[in-house]
Amino acid sequence: MIVRWLLVAAHTFSLLNGAAHTNDVCVDPNDTVCGDVVAATTKGDFRGLIMVRDQPEVLDRAASAGTTAGCGDCVWEVILACPGIVPGDPQNGASCGAASNAPRCRPGQQVYRLYLTTAATANQFEGPLCLGAISDVIPVGNIAAADVDRYLRDVIPPDMTITTSPPRGTLVGLPTYFAVRAPANMRPTPFGGPAVAETITVSPSAYAWSWGDGTTADWTADAGDLYPRGTLTHRYIHGGVANGTLTTRWGGTYTITVAGRTFGPYDAIGTVTHAQPFTLPVSTAHSQLVSKA
Repeated sequence: MIVRWLLVAAHTFSLLNGAAHTNDVCVDPNDTVCGDVVAATTKGDFRGLIMVRDQPEVLDRAASAGTTAGCGDCVWEVILACPGIVPGDPQNGASCGAASNAPRCRPGQQVYRLYLTTAATANQFEGPLCLGAISDVIPVGNIAAADVDRYLRDVIPPDMTITTSPPRGTLVGLPTYFAVRAPANMRPTPFGGPAVAETITVSPSAYAWSWGDGTTADWTADAGDLYPRGTLTHRYIHGGVANGTLTTRWGGTYTITVAGRTFGPYDAIGTVTHAQPFTLPVSTAHSQLVSKA
């Protein structure tokens, strides 16, 4: 994880004693000059929930932040609070006396600044944070998103259940009503862990049809229904057997369980598609003269 290092003038550090002042000249993390010290700026961030070992209040703060459930739109930036270092000097850059000697931090820790960006605010100063190393920050949201991405890359979705009206076949020139449904036995799937565990619920989100007669239909969210309620129909103009393909796009939502608490649901970023064949007999209707008795 990349950390943004910001060199901050010593006179701005009233926050090291536990008070975070919004009139601090270094509150804006985009400033390249704080007081009379120039910043060395390399930016990095954590997305979604974060937590810190032995500091449960950080998870509590994250859980209530953001404008969506479970801090879903949160972007956290962590900046080492480090005054008095000359940029480019590797010996001075290896340690930071003012950050290391902050009264609020335990021995071996340094003080960092924590900023939050959401859909409603940008670079909001959230106060100081004591860390032994940047690895003390557990990027719960990043870990879960990566787990979900791997799951969606590896998962093979099930075939959908396809029904038609008329059932078991259709007639040339007659509108055929199609309906697709996910298997009834689908359940949420747990994965990940042990520190960060996820449970994902996958569901179909869109469908593309190759009707088996040389024609196709673009992606649609309409899962269809049977006559007379359905709006997803196709009309065959030649008899025979239609060998078609239904391609389903799957997405999902997931929850995160960490430190004995569950957060979410979150929208899964990423989709997976699955194609399945289907056959449909198409008959040609013939007129027949019936005599009156």
